[in-house]
Amino acid sequence: MSTGVEQDGADKAAARRLLAKIRTFVADQLDDDEAALFAALVAPGVARAYQDDDGEVQGFGSDVDWRPGALPDSLAEAVRDGGIRVEGLGDD
Repeated sequence: MSTGVEQDGADKAAARRLLAKIRTFVADQLDDDEAALFAALVAPGVARAYQDDDGEVQGFGSDVDWRPGALPDSLAEAVRDGGIRVEGLGDD
């Protein structure tokens, strides 16, 4: 049985590995247009990572201006048409 501390360490390690893979993917696999669309797609999660305890965004870690309505229409349509969904990871 793992402790909460062990799980927290595993989660942090997994998060670091994921971000490293994303950086490599963006750098090696995406052209400039695709990279811009990918950034628009992940911007809400990045913005949330920079929220303070009051829900105020302190900064996005970049100079990209992102607003909830900033998802390009073409990308929103492609997500819907592709049937992409984000499912919760709860303990069901």
